[in-house]
Amino acid sequence: MRHSFPLLFVLGASLFFVSGSTWAQTGDQAGRWLVIPSSIGAEFAGGEADAEAVRAELVRRGLAAWPAARAAERFEVLGSAPAPQVSQSDINRWVERSRAAVRFLARADYKAARRELKAAQRLADRAAAELNREAARAQQVLDTCLFMVRAYVETRNGTEARRQARECRRLVPRVEPTAFRHTPEVRDLLAEVDREMASEAPGSLVVRSTPENCLVRINGVKFGQTPLRDIELPVGTYRLQVECEPEQRGRIHRVAIESGENQVTINVPLDGAVRTRPALGLAYATADDGSRARMGDAAEIGRTLETERVLVVTQVAPDQVRIDMDDAGRAASVWLGKHSGTLPIEEVRRGVGALLDGRSVDFSSANPTARASWATDSGPLEDNGQTATDGLPKSEATVPARPRRQRIAGWSLVAVGLGSLGASVGLHVRRGTLGDRFIDAPADLGAAQSWQNLRVPVWALAGVGGASMTATMPLVLPNRPRTPWWGWTLGAAGLGLSAYAIYEGVTMTNCPSPFITNASAVERCVDRGQQAGRVALATASAAPLLSVPLVYLFRPLRMKPSVAMNLTGATLSLRRSF
Repeated sequence: MRHSFPLLFVLGASLFFVSGSTWAQTGDQAGRWLVIPSSIGAEFAGGEADAEAVRAELVRRGLAAWPAARAAERFEVLGSAPAPQVSQSDINRWVERSRAAVRFLARADYKAARRELKAAQRLADRAAAELNREAARAQQVLDTCLFMVRAYVETRNGTEARRQARECRRLVPRVEPTAFRHTPEVRDLLAEVDREMASEAPGSLVVRSTPENCLVRINGVKFGQTPLRDIELPVGTYRLQVECEPEQRGRIHRVAIESGENQVTINVPLDGAVRTRPALGLAYATADDGSRARMGDAAEIGRTLETERVLVVTQVAPDQVRIDMDDAGRAASVWLGKHSGTLPIEEVRRGVGALLDGRSVDFSSANPTARASWATDSGPLEDNGQTATDGLPKSEATVPARPRRQRIAGWSLVAVGLGSLGASVGLHVRRGTLGDRFIDAPADLGAAQSWQNLRVPVWALAGVGGASMTATMPLVLPNRPRTPWWGWTLGAAGLGLSAYAIYEGVTMTNCPSPFITNASAVERCVDRGQQAGRVALATASAAPLLSVPLVYLFRPLRMKPSVAMNLTGATLSLRRSF
């Protein structure tokens, strides 16, 4: 069949749109759930078993969920890790190895010296944030590191000596080595490295915190209080801690400093509540603390792990567990009863089923009753949640689930749109076949009429399909606080299809008028007709794709975009709800 390549292009683009929009609309099912246990005080500490039961139920239903250990590991990499624990025996071993290395260096036993120094350096690298907290100990960490530089210098390994000197300066910033403990060659090399690093484009660090006026430590060394500005550091990775209470160690945030300004904001209350060992969870001293903060903290943890689907499992009474859901703005809560300290599987299944349906139900009593979700109730945690926007920024407050009728209408329009586009593609293919017969028999008026009769149905069905799919986007696209990456991807695909439609329109062949029944003229007319069909299909497929990012851009303004296409052009219209 002629004209197969452009037609396959349109078919492929249509399939891309169908698969892409389906992924967008069912993104909640493709996303990975994060189940976080939350504890209130020492009495209800733990809760990992209840959270694991909920996680297992999600997996049983075919939904992806973060494994507890994997979530904790990932959060320590992307978010924060607990401050290192260094015992006195660790410090004693570190000091002894450092001294032994010095003795080996004095005897020119460089192999033994490097062995001892590497063992000491491993502890220093792991626990620098703790060892550097005291000025004298930070100086000792730098001295130990520089002993490795001496070993490289005295074995004529200048490249490794320079690399080690740079690493020493990054490990212990703003600290000078102990006088007279290092050879002139080591002191000169460190001074040269300091000059080189000063001449390079440094990174400027700005540290803010909630609340403010908290101490900032970088690799354990004090740098000032928040808000802290214009701290110049060599490019590299550092361990950042913000501490509001002198006796409480701040969690470790790994910060990659690049040339130019680097801004970091630390949520200190979240650092105080989050736990990553033995599993990722939240712990609050009182129910009031948990009520105010737990869903906002859970949402921030979810953003760190790049998921918007979070379940928080909290034991609020000896015989009652509460599960709160934040599913990309869709809020729901359930209450389940525990029997003999155990959460029955049947209860978990009922609760998870209600949450996935967007229902808030109390199953802990004999007669299940409907209750308000965490996003709309203003009572304490033990009673029924928190205020509508507690724990979430105002711009990210939850959006209620859409009514059932709206969802039915949206998916009905999807079915109509896909059916119309599919029928249009089928008629376009059929019209191409009839066009080939018309070219082979120009004088056959029946063939000419059959080919001509399919022109309007191809355009009409393409228009209906494109209009239906465009209209349904505001109804079926999942709620997101901002445009997701796949929204921009689908919009870019829509621009590509629009460019293709414009190209086909500009390069469209001419059809002789009046009609001349010879093979050459007929072929030109058939080519024009097929190009027009491809323009219609590409335009109809581009319209809903272009509307996807527009829906997310205008949804906060309560405006609904629509893209209309016809034979003469395209129209973008906006309608606002009051």
